[in-house]
Amino acid sequence: MDFAVIPSGPLQVNCIIIYKDKYALIFDPGGSFEKIDEFLSSKNLIPVMILNTHGHFDHIGAVKELKDRYSVKFAMSKKDEFLVNQASAHASYFGLPSVASPEIDIDLNGDVVLNNIVTDIEIISTPGHTPGGLSFFVKSLNLLITGDTLFAGSVGRTDFPYSSFRLLEISVKKLYNLADDVMVIPGHGELTTIGDEKKYNPFIKG
Repeated sequence: MDFAVIPSGPLQVNCIIIYKDKYALIFDPGGSFEKIDEFLSSKNLIPVMILNTHGHFDHIGAVKELKDRYSVKFAMSKKDEFLVNQASAHASYFGLPSVASPEIDIDLNGDVVLNNIVTDIEIISTPGHTPGGLSFFVKSLNLLITGDTLFAGSVGRTDFPYSSFRLLEISVKKLYNLADDVMVIPGHGELTTIGDEKKYNPFIKG
């Protein structure tokens, strides 16, 4: 089993691809469909599911094209469906190209384990940045995909009307219960570890 991180889209979202044998899971494909598709083709990979941490436009930019290309299902929390449906309007607000709004095929709820052909994934409910925010813990690789909940030295924005710093703080502290050596792949920027964020994150200390 292996994984790759592909910065994608105009806001350089960390798209994560976890793969084993010929099968792959795709997390947060924020755009750059051609780059993601080229990687899949180079490894002869078949995507079995697209999973998103949340519904912001910059994280779903390549979802519809991937769904159309591979007939793969899209999974995330439907609590963020309103954000998916408003993707083009939000992109336009930031002066960015329009984003197609994909249909959510599977409604993911937190604090359960998702079993699939690639690897088991612990789904952790982490609202705050958005109402339906999720993080994904992949125990087999000792890595955590946090979207825009937790960054290296920072946390997600909570100045949106649907956001809550109180909920974000609870979510991050839930993630801090994981082992210090767990690798964190945030939605943007550099990778980090749970231990480093507990010690050094200036917004939420462990």
